[in-house]
Amino acid sequence: MKRMCLAIWVVGLSMTSFAGVQEEARSAVERALPYLEEEGTWWIEEKGCASCHHSTFFLWAKDLAFDAGFDLEKAKLEEQRKWLWEGLLAEREEDPEGPANFKPGEIVAEKNVEGASQLLISASAKSIPDEVKKGLLEIIVKMQKGNGDWKPNGQLPAQKRPKPETQWATNLWNSIAIEKEGGEMKAATTTGPGSLDGAKTSEWFAMNAILKEDAESIGAILKRQNEDGGWSWIDGEPSSPTGTGQSLLALARTGSIEANQEAVGKAKAYLIQTQSEDGHWETKSTKNRAKSTRISDFWGSAWAVIGLLEASK
Repeated sequence: MKRMCLAIWVVGLSMTSFAGVQEEARSAVERALPYLEEEGTWWIEEKGCASCHHSTFFLWAKDLAFDAGFDLEKAKLEEQRKWLWEGLLAEREEDPEGPANFKPGEIVAEKNVEGASQLLISASAKSIPDEVKKGLLEIIVKMQKGNGDWKPNGQLPAQKRPKPETQWATNLWNSIAIEKEGGEMKAATTTGPGSLDGAKTSEWFAMNAILKEDAESIGAILKRQNEDGGWSWIDGEPSSPTGTGQSLLALARTGSIEANQEAVGKAKAYLIQTQSEDGHWETKSTKNRAKSTRISDFWGSAWAVIGLLEASK
């Protein structure tokens, strides 16, 4: 029934030139913000971990919402943002119960280079001091290996997709951050197949388009859009909030929104119609594609908000 309603909604949108979608998207973000705040605060206070590819998406969504005029507490946002960058630049302390690959004295971001890059790419970056951005950039460059790769960290290695694509996605995030901040790589990097035939996830297609900004990579994203208006996280599966948010981000960052209003309107309609009553989006885990989890729902919901707001600027 939900998919039938979505199809009717999309047809209605095409008949009215997508009038009203912007307001509906704002309402969806309004409903999502309390959920994101509760879950994001829980993570910061209970987990205290800045190195799990988690809080960056939370702050990214909040900064976009703040810039769009949503009623958010500025002081709390600034405090959370500072907590994140200080956590990434902190030295690890001795912890007998911590992971074996975490060593005392190393910088947290050295084992979460993608997280540092995501922060530099995010909407939060404009509010980060220059010296902090410089420190994060130095770590990203430092951790590049001689063959041009970075070691995938955090949640990425366990995700259910081909291992080479996890490597490509890691390289893409870091390459974009270095280019954005005017840094210089230590070595040339491989980001995936030049023909676009070997990649399977929206993350790769989105980051590839942001890095290259060419017609071929943008067209590849548009070709992957599903009939319901969303994008799958990985090929062959139903649409997801994560895949849809990442694809909308890419269209926004490549300046492709205006030229693709129909595709963008359908994507927003998909997100509007699949949002739960409590404001979150149920999202299958990237580690276990058979179920959703507290963390995967949070990720998907953050990406949905990021996509809606990045595509509405």
